Order: sequence, then structure tokens, then C-alpha cells
Amino acid sequence: MSVLPIIDPEFRGIVPPLSPDEREQLEQNIVSDRKCHDPIVLWEGLIIDGHSRFEICVKHSIEFQIEEMQLESRDAAKAWIIENQLCRRNLTDAARIELALLKAEMLREKAKRNQSLAGGDKNCEGALLSVASKPALETVHVQKTIAAEAGVGEEKLYNYMQIKEHGSPKLLEHVQRGEMKIGTAYRLLSKEIFKQLSLASKMIRFINDAMPPEGYETAHPKIHSKLIHLSTLLHDLLAKCDKEGSHEAA
Repeated sequence: MSVLPIIDPEFRGIVPPLSPDEREQLEQNIVSDRKCHDPIVLWEGLIIDGHSRFEICVKHSIEFQIEEMQLESRDAAKAWIIENQLCRRNLTDAARIELALLKAEMLREKAKRNQSLAGGDKNCEGALLSVASKPALETVHVQKTIAAEAGVGEEKLYNYMQIKEHGSPKLLEHVQRGEMKIGTAYRLLSKEIFKQLSLASKMIRFINDAMPPEGYETAHPKIHSKLIHLSTLLHDLLAKCDKEGSHEAA
């Protein structure tokens, strides 16, 4: 083979990675058979399916077949990758949701471009997904569409988005790698939020009780402004926690 396929970082980033066990099993199968049974799929020389197979074959000097896809644009290639990956049976729910979110974001961007070209026509493809990139998922239609694309329920989608927005990086990593279920992670997150709620309530009471007497803001403006800022942050935290608690109770 004169020219090797190229791994495009953006395309590679769309594909949910194999788990260490899956990668090891794939490598064992290819090395044992001395053959890659599935072709490496390319678009204009760039790999759009088979990144791991390609790396394993190159590592062990094993021949592989190539299949060229005729797609109209780079965006079309990304859309093909997403649809192809959504057909995988071994994906975690988190991976499916991320793919569905990416697809919605691409449709949103396409809708914006079409609107611009059409002079503001709102009937272009994807217009109903115009807010899909926002974590809060404001419209019911968007939430239902993304959940359907991912093959999960709307509650599971909501829980995942809360983990993604409010959870620790470690908690999100456990979910994305399939080491923890979304429901389990959300319950852990809820417990942490209510711990914060309790602490915030105590801190607000402390600030209110310890606020300096009238005139202190003039004598010590920096300290006073920081106390006010802290109080505002804590009230915002209380509001957020109350909202999360209301949703969970529902």
C-alpha cells in the first residue's frame, strides 16, 4: 500500500474510544487471524471508521482492506461517523448521548447557515434544534429529539446533563467510561448538592447574624463588598439546589 490512511484528530475525537478490554480483545483477534476482517473506511484519505483496527494492523504489519466513501463535505463525513457510531451495540448510554448532542449541535449550526443564506428563513433543516447545545435543554422538543437519537429516556438524558454540568470531572469520567451508571452518578450528585444546600444555609445565617453595623460599608468597603458578594453566591446556590430538588421529587 503506497499511501497510508490518515487519522484526522477531529474525526477521531467523535468516535467513542474502546475500553481497554475491548481494545485488547480486538488486537488479539486481528493478530490471531493475521487479518482485519472489516475494512478501514475513508473519506478523501481520512479515516472515518476503523481507527483502532488501523493502528493495530500498522503495529503488527497486518494487511487491511480500504473502503472509500463518497461524501459531499467534511460536515457530511462527520454526520456519517455519528450515525455509524450510533449503530454500535457496545456503546454506553453516556457515549450515545454525547453523539446525539453533537448531532444536534451540527444541525443547529447548519440551520443557522441555512437561515443566513435564505435571509432568515426559519423553516430550514434543524431549526427546531436551535438550542440543543445548551445544557439546560430548554425546549421539550429538543429534549425528546436528543433522547430519541441517543436511545435513552428523557429522565436519563436530564440526569446525564446535570452530571456533566454540575458533577466533578472524576464523576463524569466514571460515567463516560461506563464504570458507573448514570442513575447512580446522579444520586451521588444529588446527595452532594444537598450537602452544599445545608452548608449554604448555615453560611447565609452566619453572614446575616455577623453583618457589620450600619456605616461599616463606608469604613471598610472591600470587606463589605466581599460579604455581599458571598451572600449573593450562596443565595444562587440555594436557588440551584432547590431547583434540582424539585426536579428529583417530581
